[in-house]
Amino acid sequence: MSGVNFLAPAPCRITWREPRIWLVPALALAAMALLLASGSNLSLFLFLNGLGALASDTLWQNLTVLGGTLAGLTLLAPLIGRRPDIIWSLALAAILATLWVHGLKDPVGVLRPPAVIPPELLHVIGPAHRFGSFPSGHATTIFTVAGILSLYLRRGSLTWLLAAAALLIGLSRIAVGVHWPLDVLGGAFGGWLSAVSGTLLAQRWRWGLSRAGKSLLGMALAACALALLISPDTGYPEAVTLQRGLALVCLLPVLQFAITQKWRKAV
Repeated sequence: MSGVNFLAPAPCRITWREPRIWLVPALALAAMALLLASGSNLSLFLFLNGLGALASDTLWQNLTVLGGTLAGLTLLAPLIGRRPDIIWSLALAAILATLWVHGLKDPVGVLRPPAVIPPELLHVIGPAHRFGSFPSGHATTIFTVAGILSLYLRRGSLTWLLAAAALLIGLSRIAVGVHWPLDVLGGAFGGWLSAVSGTLLAQRWRWGLSRAGKSLLGMALAACALALLISPDTGYPEAVTLQRGLALVCLLPVLQFAITQKWRKAV
């Protein structure tokens, strides 16, 4: 019995009418409404931050690094050769996710936990950021990546697995002490909807699947991987090995794709 190739090229056609695309953002929105109505954002943060302190700081550092913009984009870089449609959707979704995060951080102006909570009540790992709390950029990034994969792979159980993994990485922002639960939920909401919107747009505008488009996307992904490889200390020293390893592993397929594209063009 042959196995199923989840990454085999197949058209991804989604519409706004599909209930599955609304599930994660609907749950995130409902949770945000519940936190605001109950006024439990602070108490939930203190509980989760204290719970996180019981686990290894190394674990949270490695998880939180995976939610960075460069890491999130680099994670899918190896797909450029086999699934450029996924990468094209990711590129468009990343633009929308960036607008979501930076369009809200300054106007909303929420202070982060280190600016509000006394140090003796707070467990901070790494830099103690104080400003620009809502929404979490890390949560937005990783939920964008998870949403893209879920839409294309079209497996119900896999959707829940991806959402759970993204949530764990989002929760790492609470564990390291720099984001509120509302920030993480806001990132989940905006990130998943960015994935949906980017995919819908990619279905209509196919430029990213042209030779020029794929070449440009390949160069952009290579730049992301290189930046992740040589980027200065992120403030999470115990995650440097993961960061560098991820960059190297994902850079090789992108370079192979670039060489192949150049050879085909020459022929």
